[in-house]
Amino acid sequence: MSLSACATTPPGTVQGALTGIGSNAAQGAVSAWGLAWGGAVKGTSVSYSPDGSAAGLKAFQDGQAHFAVSSAPLTQQEATSVRGMCTSDGAVSVAAGVLPVGVAIKIKGVNDVVLDAPTLAAILQGEITRWNDPRITGLNTGTELPDLEITVIAPEGPSDTVRPVNDYLNGEAGVAWDPDSPDSWPSTVIGQVSSPPLDLADKLDDTNGGLSILDGSIIGNRFTAAQLVFDGKPRRLQASSVVDAVTTGEVDSSPRGVVQKLDGASGYALGTVLYVHMCREYSEPALTRLSRSLGQSLLSEDAQKNANAFAFVMSPSKTAVSEARALIGTNGDGQ
Repeated sequence: MSLSACATTPPGTVQGALTGIGSNAAQGAVSAWGLAWGGAVKGTSVSYSPDGSAAGLKAFQDGQAHFAVSSAPLTQQEATSVRGMCTSDGAVSVAAGVLPVGVAIKIKGVNDVVLDAPTLAAILQGEITRWNDPRITGLNTGTELPDLEITVIAPEGPSDTVRPVNDYLNGEAGVAWDPDSPDSWPSTVIGQVSSPPLDLADKLDDTNGGLSILDGSIIGNRFTAAQLVFDGKPRRLQASSVVDAVTTGEVDSSPRGVVQKLDGASGYALGTVLYVHMCREYSEPALTRLSRSLGQSLLSEDAQKNANAFAFVMSPSKTAVSEARALIGTNGDGQ
């Protein structure tokens, strides 16, 4: 998938198209990043296929995509062994956005529900089956919850919205949670449905008493998003609380990548961190220049604002953005 447009432009020119494959959760963000890049660097564009994180990584490794986006950073082994369009220098992986994930609920007449990790785990595993179960009402003093069956409508894994829920439940005391893989549910989770996220939302809309896991851009004002308990305090799924969790979250940097974590002690810490994977150096110099331009552009203030406005994707912390831009700036002949 070489770029003929690059081959006909003068040396050093940044012009052409890049193709990415990866996370469905990143589709809106990549579109926003691409628009910002095309506006800032004339003659550039991005096409993106939301085939899933695993498919994107394989395509990148096989040389079928210029870049990939997933919900996890490349491991050291993956980063150093990637070939595809890359030289023997391998790849880098940087946090480029955070898409909040929520527990969406549809109960007629109820607009606020608090759930903690043990209670959510028990619901997902079919141990709590009605909304007026004492374990739920005990968390919701003052809210009248109906004697109504809970219908779980869970996205079937592997999924980028499953991964942060697994992380949340794994990290809480008193929860026995053993997922099959980081982005797949434990076999005990009920109600798994193999449908695109928007179809899941439609199913939830038609189900009084339903509960699903959806990204924040889909939940919007359409559903009630449960308040989740982090560090002993209920947190609402709202932009300011997610930003708080991102701002104080740890940032781990290395020559191979920049990893963003979320801090539940400061805010709502359930979210899919979107990682962009690019070659450290491409076999074609024009591709290296083009990808370096995209990488630095998508981490620009304008591109990050676009992603927030159009796709409800939050920016990584200032530290993560600064270190990611610096790392990408050293790719190829920028070293």
